[in-house]
Amino acid sequence: MITTKKSGTYYRVCDPLWSNCCDSSFSERSGGRWNPPDAFPVLYLNATIETARANAQKVYDGEAYGLFDLNPVARPHLQVVNLVASNPVDAISLEGLHALGLPGSYPDGIGHDRCQPIGVAVHRAGHIGIACRSAAGPNGEELALFKDGLVTQRQRLSFDDWFFIEQKTEIT
Repeated sequence: MITTKKSGTYYRVCDPLWSNCCDSSFSERSGGRWNPPDAFPVLYLNATIETARANAQKVYDGEAYGLFDLNPVARPHLQVVNLVASNPVDAISLEGLHALGLPGSYPDGIGHDRCQPIGVAVHRAGHIGIACRSAAGPNGEELALFKDGLVTQRQRLSFDDWFFIEQKTEIT
């Protein structure tokens, strides 16, 4: 496994009813791309607001209603966090993907069933998480953290305060 260096500002899309946007217990119960249900918690973060926006919209793919059909008070918030200098496993570069047994075309056509065993192996090996390409949009990047205590929550923004922010603007 190849690691990469990550730090700085990341973004977590969260339900407006959540009291703690960095609580990863839901992902432990339901699973996600890198963790099967009831295995271990993962805090899924976005490297940019653009990726957070794409992930917020992706939740409604295939549904009869979309993000903008929700009552405005039910639309997702954005938690801004600061990540301490960390070395997650690399699922971004071609070298990192190949070391994990993934094709260079990842995430195209690669489902959770293929990623979850990799996440289990990375977790068992004691790594802090996986930095990966986003399946929500082109050129997006995400971070799946397996360890607690690596992020500090900064500010939480309501939907209108984050979703319509200019594409290239990042909150710092």
